[in-house]
Amino acid sequence: MKPITLNSQTILGALSLERKGEFIKPWRILYKERDFFTPNLLNGQAEVPAGVRIIFETSSQKIKVEFALSPVEIEFDMVIENELEKTFIVEAGVSSFTLGGLSRENKKVEIYLSQQEQVSLKNVYIDEQAEWNLHSSTRKRWLSYGSSITQCHAAESPSQTWPAITAKKLELDSICLGFSGQCQFEPMVARTIRDTSVDFISLCAGINMYGWNCYNHRTFQASIIGFIKIIREKQPSVPIILSSPIFGTFREETPNLVGFTLIEMRKQVKEIVDIFNENGDEHIFYVNGLDILDADSENLLPDGLHPNAEGYKMMGYRFADVFKLLFDEF
Repeated sequence: MKPITLNSQTILGALSLERKGEFIKPWRILYKERDFFTPNLLNGQAEVPAGVRIIFETSSQKIKVEFALSPVEIEFDMVIENELEKTFIVEAGVSSFTLGGLSRENKKVEIYLSQQEQVSLKNVYIDEQAEWNLHSSTRKRWLSYGSSITQCHAAESPSQTWPAITAKKLELDSICLGFSGQCQFEPMVARTIRDTSVDFISLCAGINMYGWNCYNHRTFQASIIGFIKIIREKQPSVPIILSSPIFGTFREETPNLVGFTLIEMRKQVKEIVDIFNENGDEHIFYVNGLDILDADSENLLPDGLHPNAEGYKMMGYRFADVFKLLFDEF
């Protein structure tokens, strides 16, 4: 078998690629600036390749993927011509998997990396006699920023997170900046989004801020407004969806340590969008998280916070419907 080329043209959804010897590690931040993401480098979540996929076209009947050994099992998805072909659950200590039995016809191949664990790639191999090409796409790019509910640890597999489902339904190229426990609207993340060329941006505000008690009534709106203003420095007219949290069981009416409930957070997130609209920004839109997952779907929150696999699928389809309502091109 022979390798294809792994670089920024074949690895999509990553914001930077770190090369260490024979391995390539995708990052969802600019890894050369990682020291500035204090105090804990987003708790390692920027190194987890949620939404990152290898994409190319090939006539090969067999595809082999090699990567660095991991101490835990890792999931990968093989998607052929936009349809999930097979999910591979690779045991700890195993460093490759192979998909065979494919057609001889040229086809688009997407290999989704784990949304749960770090992955360092080594090679992707195709049949010796087969051809391969870059996949040229005219799709628009969408960046989603959020918490573990956007990283989607409990999704059925890497290509079945809600951002991946929304992107597939609307034919978008997705960049997922869902950082489990770390959606705190930090300036360094705002700078990262500001410097990433995309056609749409969605930001989900509130649930990690509630959980970590990091912002109070004095700082909550100010921090989110500043975050958006940083993005607007270079992307003044890119549509931004600012959404509030999905249903959060007891968090709805129970104040956290700084006196916030999710009900109050939703009100203040809506006010932020109103402030931007009233000051001339016609390209920012509010989405109530309860329109994506509300109390009627509480059975899809097994821990009272995170959706299960079925819940993430529902979120993906509902968020796609929101896009259709907001933007004429869908």
